Amino acid sequence: MKIQRLCVLAVGAVAFGLSVGGAPASAQQLSNGDYQQCSVYDEDGDFAGYDSVCLERKRAQLRRYQEDASASYSTYAAVYYCPSWANNGNGYPGTVYSYGGTVSTDPYGTYDRPVDGVRCIARPVYYGTGYY
Repeated sequence: MKIQRLCVLAVGAVAFGLSVGGAPASAQQLSNGDYQQCSVYDEDGDFAGYDSVCLERKRAQLRRYQEDASASYSTYAAVYYCPSWANNGNGYPGTVYSYGGTVSTDPYGTYDRPVDGVRCIARPVYYGTGYY
């Protein structure tokens, strides 16, 4: 039983070492909770090592989150601001559909057109006088 545990630990350590060596340094910042979630125990309840596949998935998630965080928010396709010509950037409170659908007057949404409008996020345009 002791030899089996030692073999499991040795294999786990080798697999862990190989997976750590191939990842970039910025993606190796796993928390203690990540290691706890990836820990493996034997049938007696003793700690046997870490699951290398689980740790690699955690590192891949970190890399993906770091790439998403470095992306520009202006390229995020799901955000559509109301154009300046749509009620001075404030959008319209409702829209009418030309295909005979119901009039949409959602109290929490704004639209870019009064007819066949698309939901948009209000972004008011302020025209100043030039004086501060």
